[in-house]
Amino acid sequence: MTFSLRSLISRLFGRPPDLAIPAGLWRELLQGLRLRGGNYRESGAFLLGPKSDFRKITSIVFYDEIDPAAFDTGIIEIDGGAMADLWRICRERDAAVMADVHTHPYGAGQSETDRIHPMIAEPGHLAMIVPRFAAEPIRLEEIGLYRYLGHFRWALLRSSLLRPTLRIEGTVHG
Repeated sequence: MTFSLRSLISRLFGRPPDLAIPAGLWRELLQGLRLRGGNYRESGAFLLGPKSDFRKITSIVFYDEIDPAAFDTGIIEIDGGAMADLWRICRERDAAVMADVHTHPYGAGQSETDRIHPMIAEPGHLAMIVPRFAAEPIRLEEIGLYRYLGHFRWALLRSSLLRPTLRIEGTVHG
């Protein structure tokens, strides 16, 4: 656990983050990404949360849970028919897809493929990119968080003193 004056000020006086993930679920996400990627290929997941709170993540669906071949080529490819399983899981959990997350080998910048092939092509959808195939250490400021604007346009979300983009709840992170 680390302490940060910036994080404390943000929690006390700032606006809510774009995404909030409980610490245990965050660890599960990173471990699952590392396991599936094996430090040599991209991996990813959908982040689900209650329909009433579009910031709070409550569960994870890894891409290979809906399409077992999603990671077979070294890049992420999900058969469109597999998305029906995702929507079924959302109904069962009374949840909605809040964001998607995937890994990159180096930085967290969006590739051209990421830009023109959003996982959920709805304006407002969030996409997170974790660098170095999610290898530790993971620093929140290295993670890319993007909001889909529609028409293949995205906005990079940036943290500020009073506005974090990503909060891991149950820990104080800088």
